[in-house]
Parts: sequence; structure tokens; C-alpha cells
Amino acid sequence: MALFSVVFAMTVLSPTRTSSSLVPGPLNTNLQTVHQFPDFTWMENMAVRKNGQILGTDLSAGKFYLVDPQNPNLEPPVLAQFPDGSCVLGIAEVQEDVFYTQTIFGDGYTFNFQPNTSAFWEVDMRKYSEKSLATVRKITDLPAVGLPNGMTLLSKDEGTVLIADSTRGLIWRVNVHTGTSEVVFDDPLLKPISGAEPSFGVNGVRIVDSLLYFTSYNQALIASLPISHEGRPTGPATVISSDVPTADDFAVDGHGNIWLTENVQNTLVRVSPNGQVQTIAGGPNSTDLIGPVSAAFGRGYDDRDTLYISTDGLTFSASGKILTSNGKIAAIDTKHLCED
Repeated sequence: MALFSVVFAMTVLSPTRTSSSLVPGPLNTNLQTVHQFPDFTWMENMAVRKNGQILGTDLSAGKFYLVDPQNPNLEPPVLAQFPDGSCVLGIAEVQEDVFYTQTIFGDGYTFNFQPNTSAFWEVDMRKYSEKSLATVRKITDLPAVGLPNGMTLLSKDEGTVLIADSTRGLIWRVNVHTGTSEVVFDDPLLKPISGAEPSFGVNGVRIVDSLLYFTSYNQALIASLPISHEGRPTGPATVISSDVPTADDFAVDGHGNIWLTENVQNTLVRVSPNGQVQTIAGGPNSTDLIGPVSAAFGRGYDDRDTLYISTDGLTFSASGKILTSNGKIAAIDTKHLCED
């Protein structure tokens, strides 16, 4: 999530790349639009179903959409509508076609959120069809969570996920069956920077092979942490790169490369395991990816090398007025870009 997009001061305050870690990007990324949403649609996060369809969370209107890359011209149906005033954020699949998400009351476009209103929800698609909607139920309120953001599966068997708390700079574990929650990781690398606008720390989170990867928005970093089956640290965190300004959500491929969205930079980068940063698509002066927010790989044989990217679509006038806010889901075939 990168609500900094709505703050006009971003043109002055957002960090820029300062080190020599950036390497030249590819000449052709084959970036394609899967679906372009109308104005005032902020595609905050995604999860890819086993059948290749994409669940997208609309932060701006409190909705879940279902996008089919095989039928991009079809109008995506609304799977779930959350209470009026809800902003929908991270998403994770715990059992096949059973997804979990989190909400907070507020307005993302005005950067105004109500404290103590975070909640945790289940969206069950096991009986979903054209004639039957997904089943939605609230699991629990999360009043102690400041701003719930990225989410990742911890244990399918135990029914646990980890969520990033961007304003408090914490990692929480939530049990989807009982609704219980507790802090499992608290570290300076997670903390927002005092005086930054907005003051956001940890943002995206992903678990791969007992490593928790996480970004920090204010600290412009991507790091990894060895964890136990309970989500607690078993060793120190390692900063992979501290040169990813406005680092948002990301995906990790089978080679350990991190495909990371830099929201205010309008850029998708690839961070290698040794910390090299390569621009893959977009750029500060590009309109190819306006406000990239999240990234996820396909799950099937035909699309396992396809990286899907969601965007908020925000552009501004010279005075800071929002001109467009039409997010989209895009796709890149990474097969010819992957170099181990």
C-alpha cells in the first residue's frame, strides 16, 4: 500500500535512488494491460487463484473484484462489498479458494483513517459461481493494529497469517480460526521515520522457505528474516537493498529475485539476491505503470512466469489536484527477463 501517492508533497519528500546498485533495464518488457478499471478504483492488492483468476482488492470502494486474464474484456464481477467507508488492503489464501483480508475505515484519497477500526475478514469462494456469490464474514476486530497492510500465509495447517502494521512498525500473527492476534516481530527496520509524510514503515510481506521478506516504505529497503513456524525470528534480519525508494509490495521468484513495486516512482524493479536493483518497467517520467502497488506471479503452467502488477492509477495537476485515479492490473512475461 502506498497512500503517499495522495500527498502532493511527494514530489519534494519522496526519496530517490542514491547508490550505484541500479543496473540497466531490459529494452522490451512486453508490459500488457490485463484490465483497466474506471476512475476512482484503487487496485491495492492481489491474490491469484489456482485457476489463474485474480482477486483484486479495491482500497477506494471497499470491494473485491474477480479479474480473468483469459477474458480481459469481461467486466470483472464484484465478489464482496465491505461496509461503507471501508478501505480494503492485504489479501492471503489460507485454504484453496478461502481468502482473508483486512479493512480499516477511512478515505485513502484524503489520507484520513479512523484509529482503532481495523478488522479481519474471510472471503470463501468454494461455492462461488455466476449464480452464487462468495461468502464473506468478519473474523475479528483488530483495534490494536494501526494500519494493516501487507499479508502473507504463515501456516496452512494452523491457519495463521502475518500482517504488516505500517504505522506502528510491527509484524502481527493472526489465527484465522480463533481471531487471536499477537506481535511476533518488532525491530527498528520495521519502523516509520518520524516526520516523514506519510509515516509508514513495514509495507509488503512475503514468506518463502522460512524466510520472511519485508519492505519498509520510509526506509526504502527490502530485507529478509529467518523465522520459526510461529513467525518469530530465529536470527537477525538481513537488508538486501536499501535503495528501493517508496518500496511497496512485491513477489519473489524461484531464483530468489524480488520483483518490487516502487509506488511514487511509477516503477517496477527487480532486486537480485545480492542486492542489485534493475528497472524492469515504468519509471518516474513514464505512464506505463502509474502508482504500482502490488505484484504476484501466476500459478499455472502457462502463466507461472507471468508477473501481475496492480496500480492505483493516481496522477496529479501542478497544484496537487487528483487528475486520474483509474487503477489497473498489468502483466509482464518474465521468462526472458530471468537471469540467475
